[in-house]
This record gives sequence, C-alpha cells and structure tokens, in this order.
Amino acid sequence: MRRFHHLAAAAVVCFLTGLAGSAIAAEMNVDGMIKYRQNVMRSLGGHAGAVDRILRGHVPQHAEQLELHARALREVAETILTLFPKDTIPPEAVFAGATVETDALESILEKPDKFEMAGKDTQEAAQNFLKAVEGEDKKAIAEAFDKLGKSCKGCHDDFRKEKK
Repeated sequence: MRRFHHLAAAAVVCFLTGLAGSAIAAEMNVDGMIKYRQNVMRSLGGHAGAVDRILRGHVPQHAEQLELHARALREVAETILTLFPKDTIPPEAVFAGATVETDALESILEKPDKFEMAGKDTQEAAQNFLKAVEGEDKKAIAEAFDKLGKSCKGCHDDFRKEKK
C-alpha cells in the first residue's frame, strides 16, 4: 500500500512539473474537455431514458428511482453551460489542436445569447421536472418531462450536428 502512495505521489509530481508529456497535456485540454462534455451529455440522455422507461411502466420494479433520476437530471443540467468552452467548438477546436470529433456546431459561438437561453431553458425544465416528481402528480410529471425533452431537442436542433 505504501508503494502505491509513493507511485501516486510521483505521478502527481511528474504531471504537475510538466514531465507527463504533451500528449497527456493535450488530452487534458481540448480533447479531454470534448470527451468530458460528451460523457456528461450522454449521462443526461441515460437518465432521461431511464425516466422514460419508468413513466411508460416498463420497469415497475424501479419506479421508486424516478426521483433519483429527476435529481440527477437537474444536477447535470446545471452544468450544461460550463461544458462548451470556446476552444472546444468548431472551428476554434481545430485551431486549439482538437483531434476528437464533436457534434457541437459553430452556431454556439455565432449565437451565444441564444445558446445561453437554450441552456437556461433546459435547466429550468429540469428543475420543474424534479418539482413535479416531488409533487407526485402523474399528469404534472408527464407534462414536465415532455417540456424537458422539448428543451433538449430545441438546443440540439440549433446547436448540435444532425444525427445520421
């Protein structure tokens, strides 16, 4: 165990002093941020998919987890606007040395106010969905989830490449 701590400390020192190499540094910057964003957005989709299965009654044994997923959606939605630094959006990403494909569109940079409003709409919709779940009104839950889905779609329509 002591050896592990020494190795971990050495790795941290190497990283902090820049001895980890430029490939790792690039991964921690533009490519790392793009991959991080993709994972976070997939987690939103995963929670939304789980909610959909619960609301459709496909997994009644997990119905008690609806609030868990609603909370996760709200928490992750709060981070959306932090996930799109300028250097990770085309064409800036290419200039910054990105080697990872991204579905983010230039329109994020071209229409920053609209993008921010779309992100805030999703955050508000996620908050409202959580409130509906906490209120335990099935109709309100379904309506709030529909609004959340539409807010996600609205952002994707304007700011993400179309899926093939």
